[in-house]
Amino acid sequence: MAGRRLILPLALLLAAALSIGDSRASANPTSSLLAPAGACGPAADQLNLDLSTAQKAMLCLTNYARIHSGLKRLVGNAMLNQAGEAKLNADVSCGEFTHTPCSKPFDVVFAAYLTGARAYALGENIAWGTGSFGTPRETMNAWIHSSEHLRNILSPAFHELGIGYLPGQTFQGMTGATLWSQEFATRSPVIRRSSSSTHR
Repeated sequence: MAGRRLILPLALLLAAALSIGDSRASANPTSSLLAPAGACGPAADQLNLDLSTAQKAMLCLTNYARIHSGLKRLVGNAMLNQAGEAKLNADVSCGEFTHTPCSKPFDVVFAAYLTGARAYALGENIAWGTGSFGTPRETMNAWIHSSEHLRNILSPAFHELGIGYLPGQTFQGMTGATLWSQEFATRSPVIRRSSSSTHR
């Protein structure tokens, strides 16, 4: 099924985008980082998934690439999932495909996650596609064949991942668009100060 796709990465507060079009990426060494059909369940090759299933499929695909590159798995994070959903909803409502929809700062969607953190690193990949280009595997296929997106996926600096997913959208003049985001992050522990008092 013909379709269209666009993807954008953001690493350590730097952004980039990718349109997923009819041309497929040529075979190269990164092709081995794409989980084979069935490795992440049938949902990885399906459209119009429920949110939880979509997030599980994309987390599986992401961790497959990391494990096959000798890296640790990323852990899913609910606050980062919410950040991803917020970013995609803002892109749709603002009618833009960007890391800074409606000119809001990139990291505004991470406010809850970053509360109290002493240090952090953030990265983001975004994509949208129609038809089969909207499936989790096809989106991951495009990301791993883009050096900027792959850099986020394989960065040892990141330990947690959130997934944003919006299927069945009318976006950029196309109907049936599926939007995806990967929200990569690491934060230092929040400093907890204990209070004590001395009585004499």
